[in-house]
Amino acid sequence: MVSGAPGIGKSALAQHVARQVGDAFPAGRLLVRMTRADGEPRTADEVAAALADALGATGEGRALLILDDVVDADQVRPLLTPGGPPGTGPGLAVVVTSRMGLGGLIATHGGWVQRLTAFTEAESYGLLLAALGAERVEAEPEAAHRLTAVCGHFPAALRILTARLLTRPGLRLADAVDWLGDDPLARLTLTDSPGHSVTGLFDRALDRLDPRLSQAFTHLAQGPPELLADGGPEHEGPVPEAVREQLADAGLLEDGPPGPYRIHGLLRAHVRRTARIRDRRTEKV
Repeated sequence: MVSGAPGIGKSALAQHVARQVGDAFPAGRLLVRMTRADGEPRTADEVAAALADALGATGEGRALLILDDVVDADQVRPLLTPGGPPGTGPGLAVVVTSRMGLGGLIATHGGWVQRLTAFTEAESYGLLLAALGAERVEAEPEAAHRLTAVCGHFPAALRILTARLLTRPGLRLADAVDWLGDDPLARLTLTDSPGHSVTGLFDRALDRLDPRLSQAFTHLAQGPPELLADGGPEHEGPVPEAVREQLADAGLLEDGPPGPYRIHGLLRAHVRRTARIRDRRTEKV
């Protein structure tokens, strides 16, 4: 299973690994989106019916199934148990990607977990090299490192940035730093595809939360980036540990006890901005 925050690269990693090990699965590789285009989860029965048709059309031998963006354990558990869709037996290997930790699924069905976090500085620089080419990046290495820092070494932000820079081959990276740094949340978007934006990604992730958790997360975002287990904004009461653990399990808080929880800088800035906009609108009513 591959888990982690929205936009952290779970689907990309799962598909990359699937290509790397393709020779071990002569019956092919099958990617199943577990949510619809509007973000609503597909039911287990709906996915099972689609799988039965798809797996019936695969060749002989072992197949690899990627269940992408699983919402909760109940959505996927019927697909992994005896009596599931035809073909989902011993001859099928399964990779699950999810924003959730899905500890209950691991407890009942076993498996290995890869929890993704933001890139290191070196990994971010490597992504720029691969996407933009060594000639462009190595001509301005300091500016390249500053760009990755403005993006918070967050994979989705870096991919949006490199896509924009590829469409502007004459733009100096130093100029891009100044432009992006003025308002990274607004500018980490693709103008011809507004759905591909950091703010849209975060909004869709927060919309999935139970309102109680969303309120608690907004509360935590008003405090410092690092949150002690019993801390929170000084003028308000602490958020219970159980709620923090649910937010961490949803990929919105990093780490946690015995160390502090952390909120990624871009996500924290987005939540704080959204709260300010909402408060201004409330004042005008």
